Amino acid sequence: MRIGYALPLAKGTREPLEQAQLLAAMGYDYVELPLAGFDLTGPEGTRAAKRCVASTAIPTDVLQSFMPAAIRVTGPEVDEALVKAYLGRAAEVCHAAGARAAVFGAAWSRNVPEGWSREAAHDQLVAAFTWTAEAFAGSGTVVAIEPQNLKEANIIRFLDEAVGYAREVDRPEIKVMVDFYHLVEEATPLTDISRFGGWICHVQTADTGRNHPGSGSYDYAAFAEQLRIIGYDQTLSVEVMKPLAPEQMRESLEYLRGIWPAPRRNAID
Repeated sequence: MRIGYALPLAKGTREPLEQAQLLAAMGYDYVELPLAGFDLTGPEGTRAAKRCVASTAIPTDVLQSFMPAAIRVTGPEVDEALVKAYLGRAAEVCHAAGARAAVFGAAWSRNVPEGWSREAAHDQLVAAFTWTAEAFAGSGTVVAIEPQNLKEANIIRFLDEAVGYAREVDRPEIKVMVDFYHLVEEATPLTDISRFGGWICHVQTADTGRNHPGSGSYDYAAFAEQLRIIGYDQTLSVEVMKPLAPEQMRESLEYLRGIWPAPRRNAID
């Protein structure tokens, strides 16, 4: 299992990212950065973003916070040309990073506005995910639809719901991801992981109260067993959505490595 850490990026394109250097020293395998933290409104910002993700101290295997709040994909204000232009630039950044996955959460962009038809929102989301697949074709990055809990989202809250959209789009660029925190908040059975294992391409994790792994009462043994059943051994990120002290960052990695040890390297004679 490759274990990474999801970092905020307050000013978008600062280089180098000091926290990425810290994570590298701790032994994390990769960093997960937010696309929405970059200015992708035009070529200059996109170039800066590409330089940033290509120069972090450890690989940028995953990007998240997929859409900026100003770009809607549901409701009466969807601008197809604007969305498609943004998706093209996002795909460029993910390709520059060599990212294996990008997480399409961004509830602020996809939530159904008050008074808007849920049927219309469903059709708009299918269209948005299809545009995403088209933009990311050939990028090397798979986009993972993220189920989010009711505190944040009023649509795509469950793993089976996310899989339903991925099936409807039916493109290899669109899969789903699992966030342990959202599963617990929605009381989703952990067995849904093995039920839909073929669709899962990325995992995020936290602990009780969305604190760092190992600090609460989440059933990591059951969680790990479900991932074992589906043979999942790709990327797993710590995502707590708030700054952690370096010691907590280190404790998170140690706790997760106790469950998923780092692969042994062959000795060189």
